[in-house]
Amino acid sequence: MKKYISKWLMGDPIVKKYTSAPFEKVIDTLSEVVKKNNFGIVSVHDMKETYNKKHLQIDDDFEYRIIQICNAPKSYNALNKLSFDMGVMMPKSIIVAKENGKTSLRYLKFKPWMIQLMFPDIDILPISKAVTQTMNDIVNQTIEIAEK
Repeated sequence: MKKYISKWLMGDPIVKKYTSAPFEKVIDTLSEVVKKNNFGIVSVHDMKETYNKKHLQIDDDFEYRIIQICNAPKSYNALNKLSFDMGVMMPKSIIVAKENGKTSLRYLKFKPWMIQLMFPDIDILPISKAVTQTMNDIVNQTIEIAEK
């Protein structure tokens, strides 16, 4: 029951898209597309590397990277002109993984009205819609270019 109420209320908060493009090509393409969309990569968490350092047993073909991106001028304005609390929404993460013979990309997509509820004193709706659109554009452009 909880699952159905959650789906009805929130929709699917995790956007997942798949491509047959090779994992490394998707990673390289994502880096280029992020820059074209006025974002920068602030960190890359290579989970395979992390698990290997901890001597955890993983499959040889396991690949899972968390790419954190940021538009510094926009995040600066959000923190300094709107609220320091906005930092809980930063940086944005895009996950690239090898999954069942394909490469997957995913990101967290909050509904703009949910963000508005989180920050009731700020007119956050236009910003939330723009960020969601940019995340979607980055993922779609990455897939389109990587598949060429």
